[in-house]
Amino acid sequence: MELITQMRKELTNYKTIMVILALALFSFTFLGTEYMFDNMMAYVTDSPGVVMAQSYILGISVIGFLLFPLIQRHIPKTMKYLVAFVGVILEIIGVFVIQQHMSYTAILISGCMVFLLLGIVGSAVHYMAACVLNKSRNLAKIVGISYAVGILFQFINNNCIKNDMMESIVLSVSMTILVILMAVLEKDSFDKTENIEMEKEKNTYVLKNPMVAGIMLIIIVALMTCVFAALDNAVTLVHATGSVDIGQWPRLLLALSGLMAGLLFDIRERRYMNMMMYCVTLLSTACVVIIEFGGAFLLGLTVFYLSAGFFVVFFTTGFIDLSYHMNVPELWAGLGRAVNNACAVITGALSVSLLTTQNDMMIIIIALALFALISVMIYIYTNQFEVHIAEPEEDIKTKNQEDAEKFANFSVAYSLTKREQEVMEMLLSSDDSVQEIADALFISRAALYRHIGSLNEKTETKSRIGLIQFYYGWNEK
Repeated sequence: MELITQMRKELTNYKTIMVILALALFSFTFLGTEYMFDNMMAYVTDSPGVVMAQSYILGISVIGFLLFPLIQRHIPKTMKYLVAFVGVILEIIGVFVIQQHMSYTAILISGCMVFLLLGIVGSAVHYMAACVLNKSRNLAKIVGISYAVGILFQFINNNCIKNDMMESIVLSVSMTILVILMAVLEKDSFDKTENIEMEKEKNTYVLKNPMVAGIMLIIIVALMTCVFAALDNAVTLVHATGSVDIGQWPRLLLALSGLMAGLLFDIRERRYMNMMMYCVTLLSTACVVIIEFGGAFLLGLTVFYLSAGFFVVFFTTGFIDLSYHMNVPELWAGLGRAVNNACAVITGALSVSLLTTQNDMMIIIIALALFALISVMIYIYTNQFEVHIAEPEEDIKTKNQEDAEKFANFSVAYSLTKREQEVMEMLLSSDDSVQEIADALFISRAALYRHIGSLNEKTETKSRIGLIQFYYGWNEK
């Protein structure tokens, strides 16, 4: 009951709501602008041209995601607001140029500019979200809710806004609100005193090697993107024949799957998230084969939209969680979307080409090979997590009391002065250098050496390490 109360407290906190709204607006703006770009491109080129142009803008967005860490670290804070203002103006201009669909070149150049800026904004939003949430145990729920809200925004927009000009205005307004929310989040993200204090799990998980885990997660997301891109294209190809009209209703399945993923992934501090995503990928891989062999299209369509929501929540949550362990969190927090976009560009045309060849055996071999690689990578990635069983609070208090009593008795037994006790405590609790310990105690390096020499003399030891070992081996008689 207490956990439910804490979860409700965090999810209804205004900062959490701001994060949800910011992530939702980013999803809506990115997908909505991509949708409008494709529609406008269709006026000036054929279907292959639209697909190629879409690949260009998705590739450019990846560059934007990777540029944000440089902007965050090298542009002064006072200049960031000016940069954000100019960025919003350029995005709005780009959107309206796209909406005019004057020529292929004009649409493409404007699209590249808009998606470069959207990539920067997306990376910034994910980083600010990571800072505000601060290792929240409800991270997947928050990501799932924000994704569902973003998809619902898009569903409403696609069904209610039928005018190109009005659509441009809606996207421009959402971009402006998003940048304002980012400014608020940046202020709050570094205010650590106001972060919601969540009760820690008794079992905490640490990474053995964060960089290895990061590389494995990148490979996993890249391989899964190949599977989901193939499934997306298999569904799209059937839709393109005109035999089945997909319509807008599957968007609701996307929203539902995002919510389901958030609820399920957060179980036991996301202990089972990797295994759940593995099972979803297995089901999606099977559906690629089923659709290609003329199986139930409705089944494949349902699985695609349900699994797509799980996938987005998986890579978003995974990379935000990973960013807490990295030296450059600005890069890693939003890297999931960047990897997904990059691989979608690379694999999109290849998967369409493969699916249209009707080479069923080759499709089966590639699908099984991808799934086998995903299995290996998830195994390696999961093994990077190590469980630490926390001691019960009562045991910790008892141990601390015993340690305090031992230190007090040790100080009496060897007649330590007050300053020597302070030095001894620092030597026992810190791995810092002699100079750093001296600075912490506000004494000179020479004075610290004198105190250590006195401690060595009283305990008949010859070094700092020998003194520490002597203390831990000492028992009061």
